[in-house]
Amino acid sequence: MIKILYFNCLAIILTYMSLLYQKYIIVDRIVVDKLEKVEVIAGGFPLQFLIDGETSPIGSISIDPVFILIGMDQFVFLNFFIDYLFWISVLFTFYTIVKKYKTKYSS
Repeated sequence: MIKILYFNCLAIILTYMSLLYQKYIIVDRIVVDKLEKVEVIAGGFPLQFLIDGETSPIGSISIDPVFILIGMDQFVFLNFFIDYLFWISVLFTFYTIVKKYKTKYSS
């Protein structure tokens, strides 16, 4: 039970830390009364789950959790959940490899 809690906490921390990986993506935004494709910065890995919002300063995403909750930037929950599943599977794979290595080489 404790291992499951640790895996979940580590996966959430790694998902949050993946905000440090930022790249530009193209989104649809209203620009002068018409819909256009605009290049904005977004954060997250492997999917970008925090996208620069219309009300936040241009070219920045707020990594501060308070600003994420306030909603200055666009938070995509589905991408966040997929990123979380990615990181928990990476942790589980790493744990399985280490456990197999320990049992194989321990006396």
